[in-house]
Amino acid sequence: MKCIVLAIVSLGTIISTAAEPVKWQTKTSNGKKIPAGWQPFGVDSFDNQDPFLLRRSSTVTWDKNQKWQITTAGLKLSAGWEPFGYDSNDQFDPVLLRRSNSAKWDGKQKWEITTAGIRIPAGWEPFAYDCKDQSDPVLLRRCTVGKWDKNQKWEIQTSDGLNIPAGWEPFGYDWNDQFDPVLLRRCVRGQWDGKQKWKVQTSNGSKIPEGWEPFAYDSKDQQDPFLLRSRIK
Repeated sequence: MKCIVLAIVSLGTIISTAAEPVKWQTKTSNGKKIPAGWQPFGVDSFDNQDPFLLRRSSTVTWDKNQKWQITTAGLKLSAGWEPFGYDSNDQFDPVLLRRSNSAKWDGKQKWEITTAGIRIPAGWEPFAYDCKDQSDPVLLRRCTVGKWDKNQKWEIQTSDGLNIPAGWEPFGYDWNDQFDPVLLRRCVRGQWDGKQKWKVQTSNGSKIPEGWEPFAYDSKDQQDPFLLRSRIK
């Protein structure tokens, strides 16, 4: 799987176009029963009742009948489940997993996860962050079956979110960092748009501006905890 496909498809990203501006909605769930049409994408580490974050899009290509299940795990992942997030306050099963009832979903997919610091080994994709780990906070994943690009190479850096450098995609948030909390990544080996440009802002989640996609969450912000991103180039 090429890097750009992974970054867009696996995270459910929809890029807004002039013909079809994208509008997103968010809600929370306890994870026991995800309503149809809503996709799990994150977690509020300080919410003990409805910690799982859900989103859905207004685009015509969005599957309104999609149905998801959520579970948690440690380092060993069951087949058919995709790692998509991390709960920094969970000491036992911090890895968030999801699977879909879609006919296109590979029920035999198998993932491995590991952690890293600044240097990402080849073949591994950064997808989440442990805000409490000061040594190896970056969560990495790779698929051991199918057309996974074993040579893909990623770099990460942090930003204050005010000026995202070209070629870098915002993908996460460190709620323990008061200076450069926005996590950025780019693929340096594979198909990647080195000229892509993003903006980031926050929202309370009740009314998300058109063209902005919820992608992360600040668990320590009680007013505007949702992180939004918009691709401008």
